[in-house]
Amino acid sequence: MTVRAAQCDSSPLAAYREDPLFFLLTLGAAATSIAALLLQVVGIIRMPYTLSFLTAPGMTFLLCVQVWAGRARRPLIVNRLRVGVAAGLIGLLAYNGTRWVLGIFLPSSPFYSIAIFGKLITANPAESIIASVAGWLYHISNGVTFGIIYTLILGPARWWFGLAWGLVLELAMLIIYPASTLLQPRALAPFVIVSLASHALFGAVIGVIAQDHALARDSGMGHG
Repeated sequence: MTVRAAQCDSSPLAAYREDPLFFLLTLGAAATSIAALLLQVVGIIRMPYTLSFLTAPGMTFLLCVQVWAGRARRPLIVNRLRVGVAAGLIGLLAYNGTRWVLGIFLPSSPFYSIAIFGKLITANPAESIIASVAGWLYHISNGVTFGIIYTLILGPARWWFGLAWGLVLELAMLIIYPASTLLQPRALAPFVIVSLASHALFGAVIGVIAQDHALARDSGMGHG
């Protein structure tokens, strides 16, 4: 379907109809971040390799799409990509703030998994500076790409779809973490409370931003 035809399409999946192949490439590139952790957890490929040969090319593709937005001539996809980046970053602030506050009152280490990410990536002790930096960078990558995935698929859907997206991420976390010997939480109940609240707020923030700023259809941008 051409960009002109997409002008009459106000459905959440209008970006897919704008250019299915480009949409799927962009969505796949965004998914490479969390794919690195999933492949590590199931024991297929270690994170240093997936980050180097899967995630890094994926992030490069997303950056190129934004840099060459005018030439891409895919205004819906580019808009939703940019909104997803912003929504993911702001959502991360809410996510991390929630975890930090709740961590004060509950017997939980709210950011312990970030140190584990860094250990898996660098093979350095979790408490080392290099592991901490790597873990936080990966954490940010996941937050941003989760925002991109949501906005690409649902665009300006009502904000509570974002809340549902956050709860889906929470459910996935509750399945993945106990299955991993490295990521198993020390105290399950506080972990679930902190994780549930932070993911819910993360998703809600993404939903609100996407609802207000993601395009539902081509508004004439990107032509010329």
